[in-house]
Amino acid sequence: MEEKMDAVAIADRTLEIRGLNVRIREAGSGMPVLLLHGFPQSSREWAPVMKALAGRAHLIAPDLRGAGQTDAPTTGYEPATVKGDVIALLDALGLDRVDLVAHDWSALVGFDLCLDHPERIRRYVAVAVPAPYFRMSPALMRGLMKAMPHLWFQWVIATPGLGPALLSKGRQRLARWLLRGFEIRPMNDADVAEYVQALRDPARARAASKLYRGLILPGFVNVIRGKYLGRVLQTPTLVLFGSDDALLPKDALTVRPEDAPHTTVEFVPGGAHFLVDDNPVEVARRVQAFLELRPPDQG
Repeated sequence: MEEKMDAVAIADRTLEIRGLNVRIREAGSGMPVLLLHGFPQSSREWAPVMKALAGRAHLIAPDLRGAGQTDAPTTGYEPATVKGDVIALLDALGLDRVDLVAHDWSALVGFDLCLDHPERIRRYVAVAVPAPYFRMSPALMRGLMKAMPHLWFQWVIATPGLGPALLSKGRQRLARWLLRGFEIRPMNDADVAEYVQALRDPARARAASKLYRGLILPGFVNVIRGKYLGRVLQTPTLVLFGSDDALLPKDALTVRPEDAPHTTVEFVPGGAHFLVDDNPVEVARRVQAFLELRPPDQG
C-alpha cells in the first residue's frame, strides 16, 4: 500500500520479525536512514520529515513493539528486547549500517544501540532527549526538582491497571493531554486521532504501561545514577532540543568531550518536546545537514 504526500510516495508494508508483525513505512532511495518514533506516537510522526528528505535517502520508519499497527505482545518492553527488535529489523532489510534518528523514549534506545552496536550505526540524531551523561550538580539538582512535578504522568502510566485504563477508556483525556499539553504548534488533528485511537486497543494500552515500567522509567533512573559514565559514545551524534522545551536547564544538557567526543547539542526554535511536529522543516534541514544527505546524482 502507498500513501501520497504531495507527490512523495510512502510505502506501507508489514514484515514478520522474531515472531512479531512489524509495520514499516518507507520512502526514497539512497543512504538508509532509520527513524524511530516516541510515545504515544507511531511511524506516522515522521511523515513530514520523510516527505522533505525522500529525494536524498532511503527512509525507514517502523511502528515499534506495541505501537501503531505493529503487534502488541504481552512481553518484551525492556531495553534488550526492543534493541533486539531494531537489530532484527535491520537484518531483515539487509542493512549492515544505517543512520539513525530517534525521538523521545526511542532516543534512549538509540544511545544504547550506538554504545552496544556501534558497527551498525554510522551517525545518530537524538531528538528531545539528552545524552545520558548527567553529572550531578546544584544546578542540575534544582532543574530535576523543578521538572519532577511535570512528569507525574510517567508514574501514572506505569501503574498496572490504572495506566492502561486512563489511556484507553472513556474520553482518553490522558492520551489527548500527552499530545496536546506540550505542543507549540497545534498537532495535526488527524495524527492525534490516529494515535489516540490506537490506544483504544487494551493490548496497546497495556503495552504502553509496560514500556514505562520496563524501559522509560528505569532508563531515566539509570541516567540519573550515572550508569553511562565511563562508556564513551564514539558515534558522531547530534542532539536536537526545542528551544521552548524548558524541562531541564540548557546548561545541564551540554556534553563533555570525555563522555562523547563527537557529540553536539543544538536548540531548534519554534519547538518543544514534540519537536518533529512543532517544526518538521527545521528538523529535516538539520538532519539532512548532519547526515550529509545529498540527492543520488550528487552522492
